[in-house]
Amino acid sequence: MPPVGFVEARDLDIDEDGHFEIQLSRERQEGNWLPLPEGRGTLIVRQTFLDRAGEQRAELKLECTGAPTTASLLDAEAVDAGLNAAGSLVNACAMIFPGWARGFEKHSNTLPRFDPNIARAFGGDPNIAYYHSHWQLAPDEALVIEATPPDCDFWNFQLNNYWMESLDYRYFDVVINNHGARTRPDRSLRVVVAHEDPGCDNWLSTAGHTQGTMCWRWVRASEHPQPETRVVKLQALREEATQ
Repeated sequence: MPPVGFVEARDLDIDEDGHFEIQLSRERQEGNWLPLPEGRGTLIVRQTFLDRAGEQRAELKLECTGAPTTASLLDAEAVDAGLNAAGSLVNACAMIFPGWARGFEKHSNTLPRFDPNIARAFGGDPNIAYYHSHWQLAPDEALVIEATPPDCDFWNFQLNNYWMESLDYRYFDVVINNHGARTRPDRSLRVVVAHEDPGCDNWLSTAGHTQGTMCWRWVRASEHPQPETRVVKLQALREEATQ
């Protein structure tokens, strides 16, 4: 599922009320247009939040124009093909993501850059540099991540479970970005992953997990510095916070 075309909000014609329409077709259209390839494919919509609590989620509607106005009858072959396709998707997810997580264990608690070619082949945004890895911490340990963000549109870091699903961001701080992070005077920052609050800035909770995966992203960045990591004792961070 490598991308065959994309359009970004910055390139859209949007009215004063924030409404817009995008036409998807094989033939060029006036206005907002996304070309469709021959055959079948996948449509992915990404919405980025800087402040999830204060921003409104977009409401999207998908309409197929020029299609028959009456529904076609289902037949056994179509149902069989649909069930096989759905089963294949579930089977692929059950194989791909745990397989990646097992591979990430080779560099656990570090953040090397993920192969851009593999990211693109699986639908990754070509404007994003991904740093995927595995993390694992004992109850008395913390993962410290140091980075200096380059000039970029956006950056974020999130904690995931072993299936590469985000941990529960509704009730726990498991993600941080350039909106909420506290930086030093030189623009550098430290992110701390720990089971308990160490009393320092930019703490992310493991939400009850002892291991999982993680991802750092630079979006439309001028350069792609690799975040530096180290595992320390939680008590050392607490003592530092009280000094």
